[in-house]
Formats: sequence, C-alpha cells, structure tokens
Amino acid sequence: MRRVVVLLAMLLPLAFLPALGAGAYEAPGGATFNTPVPWGTAGERVHIVAKVEDAIRHIRPTKRDPHPQLVIAAYLFDRQKSADAIIGACRRGVSVRVIIDRAVVSHPLRRIVTALNADNVRDANHDGVADNDPRAGRCNRALPAEQGGLRTKPGHHRGIPLMTGREMRASIHEPSGNNVTWGRDGSYVLQCSGSCRGGDEANMHAKIYAFSSLGNDNNVVMFASTNLNAGGINSGWNDLIVMKNRPKTFQFVEKMHKLMTAQKHAGSKLVELKDGPYTTRFFPMVGVGQQRDPLMVDLRKVRCTSAFGPTQIYIQQFWWNGHRGEYIWDKIHSLARNGCKVHVIFGAVDSSLLRRMKAARSANFEIWDSRWDSSDVDGCVNTRTHMKNIAIRGTYGANHKYAGVWTGTANWATGSLTRGDEVTLNVRSAPLYKQYVARWKTVKAHSSLTWTHDQPYPPISCVDDN
Repeated sequence: MRRVVVLLAMLLPLAFLPALGAGAYEAPGGATFNTPVPWGTAGERVHIVAKVEDAIRHIRPTKRDPHPQLVIAAYLFDRQKSADAIIGACRRGVSVRVIIDRAVVSHPLRRIVTALNADNVRDANHDGVADNDPRAGRCNRALPAEQGGLRTKPGHHRGIPLMTGREMRASIHEPSGNNVTWGRDGSYVLQCSGSCRGGDEANMHAKIYAFSSLGNDNNVVMFASTNLNAGGINSGWNDLIVMKNRPKTFQFVEKMHKLMTAQKHAGSKLVELKDGPYTTRFFPMVGVGQQRDPLMVDLRKVRCTSAFGPTQIYIQQFWWNGHRGEYIWDKIHSLARNGCKVHVIFGAVDSSLLRRMKAARSANFEIWDSRWDSSDVDGCVNTRTHMKNIAIRGTYGANHKYAGVWTGTANWATGSLTRGDEVTLNVRSAPLYKQYVARWKTVKAHSSLTWTHDQPYPPISCVDDN
C-alpha cells in the first residue's frame, strides 16, 4: 500500500502537466527582422523582441519536458515586459538562467535578480554544499517560518521586497558553474566582472535565447543582433534567427553558457559546432589574428565565378574599426576587384575606413550609409543598421551553388573576437539568403548613397549597442 501511495505521489504531478497537440504554440522558425524609428509602426519596431517575449511566455513544464530550461544572454536589458515574461517562466517551473553585461543597472534587471536570485546560496569553497540558507523560496516566494521564513512578514506571500542596488550587486556574483548555488528553482541572473570568458575590460556581448522545449518543438535556439531593450526596438535594424529541434546545438549552447557562468576563460582555439546547415561559434578566441580569424577563413573560400554567374555578397555591418576592420575591408574590396558583386550597408565606421569606402565605389561595389539623424543636435545618430551579417550566393569552397547567411553579434572591430563574449552563426540556406537580401534592399531604401554625413560616425560614446 505504501508503495502505491508513493508511486501515485510521483505520477500525479505529471498527470496534470499539459499534453501538447495540434493547437499548441508553434515556435517561429527562420529569420525575423524589425523596422526601427522613424519608419516602423509600433508592431514593426518591436517585432523581434515581442517574438522572443512570446516564446518565453510559452515555455512550461510538460510530460515531454517536465523540467524545462531557458538560457538567456544579453548585453543590455531594460524591458519591463521581458522581465514579466522571465519571472512568469520561473514561476511556472522553468529553470531560467540569465547572463547580462555588468554595466546594466535597470529597474527591470533588479526585478529579475530579485525573483531568480533570492533563493540562491553561496558555495565559496566549491565543495557542492551550500554555505548559507536561502532568503526566499522558489522564484522569490515566501518561505514558511520553519524554513527561515521569519525573514518575511507573517501572512506575506510575495517573498522579499525588491533588492536594493547593494543587495543586487552582491547577488549577481554568487551564481557559478556549480548548480548548488542556483537555488531550488535552478534559476539565476549573473553579471560577470567583465567578459565572462575574456578580459576584465571587455563585455558580455552575446545575444542568446535558448529553450529546451517550446510548444510542439524541442531544443529551440535563437540568436539575435538585438537585446531585450528599447534601443534594439527603436534605434537599429536588427535580425533574429530561430533553429528548432536541434538537440546538438541546444546542448552546445547550454554547455557554453555554463562555462560563461563559471567564468572559465577562453583559450586560443576556435570553439564551434557544426550541426547540419548550421555552424555556431563562441568567442573570445584569445590571440586570434588575421590568418586564423574565422571570418577571414570563410572569406578566403569565396570565389567570384559560380554556377549562378558572379558571386553576390550582401553585407550589413554595424561597427567597423581598427586593425580588424581594415583587413576585413581589404578582403571584401579584393573580392569586388576580382568580379564578385559586393553590396554594403554600414552603421558606423572609423575615419580611415570612411575615406577608403568613398574611394572604392565601382561597377562591382555599392556602399550605402544607413545612419539617420533626427537633427536633434545632440551629435549622435538616432538610427542605423545594427546587424552584423553577410548573405552570399555563389562559390564557397567546392560548392559552386552555395547560398547562405553568416550572422551573429560580433562587430568587425578590433578586439571583437579576442576579448568579449560573442556568438556567430553560419547557415547554408537558399531561402534564408533570399530573406536577408530582401531585408538588405529594405534597409537600402532608407539609407543614403550620397553620404550627407561628411564626418565619420560620431564619437565612440554615441556608438551604443542596441
């Protein structure tokens, strides 16, 4: 009898989990783009961020995945709706693990830190045993008195109040690669001391939204150029790619996220996973130079004659500068001289590259300036492309009928691969190529060929990632 009772106690919770079917939420696939100020409607501006938030609202325990995991990394974070979605996922029983760059201090961040970290504990000597008691229960629920709940008022069920700035700063450094620190809800928010796997002076610049299950799909991974913030909605043209039912990619992303959480510094080897048409790479790659730069390795495989005629290369790049920007430019320019049709839209360049771009126009090389200024005389450009991608159709390696997209979070700038946390994605896909070319043409329609801006991109203080 006792065994029967125990068995029923184990099975009954699973019986009440939803069984997903034909009418369940369907995770989006492929690419999504936004249209920023001043051209997009409210819905068009928020298109990417709303899609991510909608996905977060739909992850939940199921019979198929009773302990779902949501893995997030973002450079900036200031969306109340994003905070609502993340906290809601935790309260539904999802393990939500979030890494945000150290510079973020927004009110929405304080909310998710309070919700996800209030039950977290320390493990200072890394022995797998908690050094202290949690201050609250799962997802900041109040604890009963016998479990330390005297920290909350009698009858108060909302957990501890919103953390102060000082409490938050202490909390965001507690999570580690050892999950004993994550609390009973298996959730946390972390801000690394600099780049998680790179230098202290660098940034956590990746944008990752990965779900162990989502609606009818398993192992859904989203990479974006945008964060969950107002700038990503209003100030930049951005992209999002969604991969569904990719267990190898999800496991790879989860593994790398744990290494970022543990702040295990990267080495000089390329860290990548090839999964069907998808190649995912994590950075930093310490000490990498022009010869081993993965983008340069890819570009050296491009030939300008193909089964389609001249190879077509469509580029949108936010920020080009320094030594890395110069050698990437040299290679792209040489491809145009060798017969490739190269189409460029930029969002920010340094002064030397700006001069070289102006001199480079030819029959094979068009270059457009995406910068738009509202003339509010603040010295900063209001809108520009924030994407970092190449859409290519032609010869790549031995494939004379290649079509695909190379995208991600890394700018073409000095240090972008060697110091900060970045993620890039190469996808072999003709439909995706067509989507990105169509988007390139849309951004071109809102860009300038005459370059009314005679000066390079405004001072670096204005080059705020969105």
